[in-house]
Amino acid sequence: MGLDDLRKRLEALNRSALPASTESAGEAGEKRHPGDARLDTLIPGRSVEVDGASLYVIDRCLSDPGESGVALFERFTAAMTEPAARRRAATVHDELVALLEADAEDLLFVDLETCGFSGTPVFLIGVLYVTSDGFHVEQLLARNYDEEAGILARFGQLVSDRPHLVTFNGKSFDWPFVSARAAIARIEFAGLAGHCDLLHVGRRRFGDVLPDCKLQTIERYISGRQRVGDIPGRDIPAAYHGFVDSGNAFDLRDIVRHNFLDLVTLTEMIPALVNI
Repeated sequence: MGLDDLRKRLEALNRSALPASTESAGEAGEKRHPGDARLDTLIPGRSVEVDGASLYVIDRCLSDPGESGVALFERFTAAMTEPAARRRAATVHDELVALLEADAEDLLFVDLETCGFSGTPVFLIGVLYVTSDGFHVEQLLARNYDEEAGILARFGQLVSDRPHLVTFNGKSFDWPFVSARAAIARIEFAGLAGHCDLLHVGRRRFGDVLPDCKLQTIERYISGRQRVGDIPGRDIPAAYHGFVDSGNAFDLRDIVRHNFLDLVTLTEMIPALVNI
């Protein structure tokens, strides 16, 4: 997508902004008073043990029937393989060039959900990676504070297998944060082969087009999607603490969805950055 196309999309969306929410009164009442709000009912997943530590894993393959990831994967593959894409990347950012030169199966897209800033636990690590079947998502959830060790141990395995990270503000936040939490838990991560921070790349590519380069701004104007009913980042820690205290996973479902969409947006950025 060229800069002229982006400007046209920006103008069109500014003329017809979507409402903040499309919930009806009945839907809002249902949200406030859910029925069965257990984790395994609302968010299907599986209990896993890694190095003696437990966690809950939510899996999704974006090429499954009914998912919309097939077309996205085709565009991503084109961005990773077409010589023209690499030439365009060279005009944008060195980190983008290194990403396109990497083996696609070495890439690990990462997004964290934490209980706050430095010194607080990480409770959800979302990762997306490439398999022979397409994009696969694992969301590693700590069902309580003790399971932080489990999600860190599983994340360490994934980094060992796929050592080229792709994040958004991950060089300043995600990687230092998760590394510090791993050190506290005495979990050692393998060294990275590369790290592409798409915040830096996005600023270079879209900074003169968009009003800001926040992830959801890029999502709206590049991907053409505006989230409805998305949980604000400032509310995420309290929602997680509420789940740990009560076992009610209703608000946690919103956090998992928020994390999933962040991961999808990271993958959507790659072809957009090189006009695929």
